[in-house]
Amino acid sequence: MHAWAAGHKQDYMRFDGTLGSLIRLYQTDQASPYHAVKWNTRRNDYDPSLTILERAFGKRALSALGYSDFRRWYDEAKKPAKEGGRERIRRAHGLIKMLRILMSYGIMTEQPECARIKAILDEARFKQPARRRVRLELSHVEMFVPKAIEAGRLSLALGTALQFETGMRQRDVIGEWEPLPSDAEASGIILRGRRWGNGLTWSDIGDDLTIRKATTKTGSLIAVDLSLCPIVLDLIDRIPTDDRVGPMIIDENEGRPYAEWAYGREWRKVARAAGIPDAVWNTDARAGAITEAEDAGAGLDEIRDAVGHSQASTTARYSRGALGKSRKVAKLRKAHRQPKNDE
Repeated sequence: MHAWAAGHKQDYMRFDGTLGSLIRLYQTDQASPYHAVKWNTRRNDYDPSLTILERAFGKRALSALGYSDFRRWYDEAKKPAKEGGRERIRRAHGLIKMLRILMSYGIMTEQPECARIKAILDEARFKQPARRRVRLELSHVEMFVPKAIEAGRLSLALGTALQFETGMRQRDVIGEWEPLPSDAEASGIILRGRRWGNGLTWSDIGDDLTIRKATTKTGSLIAVDLSLCPIVLDLIDRIPTDDRVGPMIIDENEGRPYAEWAYGREWRKVARAAGIPDAVWNTDARAGAITEAEDAGAGLDEIRDAVGHSQASTTARYSRGALGKSRKVAKLRKAHRQPKNDE
């Protein structure tokens, strides 16, 4: 208190050897990779983990930390929120991932102890959350679309059809609300200090019914021929030509793109009415599209180009229970056996 009264303010750019000071430095240093991470990733993934680490262990000196500490932190973080509930593996693994990121930053800025801790974490093994195995299938889409139309939610029907038929991410179809910089002009579609962008607009559809769009995550340019997407075409035909201006997916109740989280919330209401299990999410449409494509015989590289992935390994993770490869292998094995059987 006396120091503050004398004008000595807290220096967030000073590293005092504790985990808390490293966290603050990572978040405030303008040269930190933290500022290159997309705003929603910082808000949804980075900041929650950083907050937990600073509150629980911020006063711990890095020089006193070792493997037993990290293992104990992980074990505590994964405990169920309620007795008898599921272990929170994703939460616990997120903390370890964040520690690795912090130590990498510390190494770059030449902070003591960070290289030692990073070496420990690189060798340590912590159970990762299981990959999602559920997918939205064609049968789900065919159940959802008429129910959405019946509920007066043509926007949800069109959004779902576009996601499934094109394989695009949800936010590449419906858009997102990005924070408006303080010095930016308040132009475009604004809602509570955020500007809508990155979603499909009617101008993205060419005269040849082809969508060409750069994806938000990788910047890859994807092209989709909607003339080969009958479900989408049928829904577009229901929209008057004069209304085909601006964003394609408009909340019927508000007359603007869906507010954050509203699309998923309203989608779930229709999905339940259509008899789609709660385990199936709207965002599983991309996995459904990729899985169906592989079942149809498309190669991973072809699918990768179609959906805008930078690596085929990423595409493979989205393929959930596809029979395409296994069916091809089974046919080859059967054909290989045939000559021997004939003998």
